[in-house]
Amino acid sequence: MNNNNQVILAVFAHPDDDVLTCYGTLARLHREKHQVYVLVLTAGERSKTSRDDVRIAEAEAAAQLVGYSLINERLLDGKLKYNIDTVALIEKHILRLSPHVVITHYPQEHGQGHQDHVETASAVVNAARRIGNVDWILYAEPPIQSCDFSPSLFVDITEYMDLKKRAISIHRSESTKPYMWPEMAETRARWWAIQADLDDHNHNRFYEPFVIVKGLLRRNGTTTLSGGDTFI
Repeated sequence: MNNNNQVILAVFAHPDDDVLTCYGTLARLHREKHQVYVLVLTAGERSKTSRDDVRIAEAEAAAQLVGYSLINERLLDGKLKYNIDTVALIEKHILRLSPHVVITHYPQEHGQGHQDHVETASAVVNAARRIGNVDWILYAEPPIQSCDFSPSLFVDITEYMDLKKRAISIHRSESTKPYMWPEMAETRARWWAIQADLDDHNHNRFYEPFVIVKGLLRRNGTTTLSGGDTFI
């Protein structure tokens, strides 16, 4: 597949999940001429800070900073289920968009994370693993750290860290939550850079981490980023 034609699809439960987990990566891939789509399953209407469609409006503004496409299905916030209907809905978008890479939540089970994230992750993996053109399925970093998150892929987003902080700041309706502080995202990204690459100069670099659920390097092509680096 030609690099310019590759499609990236990120599927999340709520309107701010993409900016917290993988915004720098999405921005980098978009700059490299990939077609980037973010599918948000709910409008986040059950949040204590939610008013009308404010969270969707914030998500659209954050998407416009980069220029990727935002799709919202408006399922019920807090009531997402891993069932045949949710899997079929996600499968419909995967078949329509033909993504090469699919990104979703890291499932923090047993009450460690949001139940919608767990249900979404299961539905995404179920749908994506059965479709031949999806070569890579990735779990993105959870907004609240858990002891069992052990990433196997890191993406350098140093050039996009300021953009990520701006995108997080756009979500003003959620700004009272500590994990929505831009400075917190910067600290975490710096820490991941040090963990991924023990270089003396990496204290000034920023990485986003992922867990590889599925990874396939086909014989006739790879996905590349700037500088010729092979991406997953």
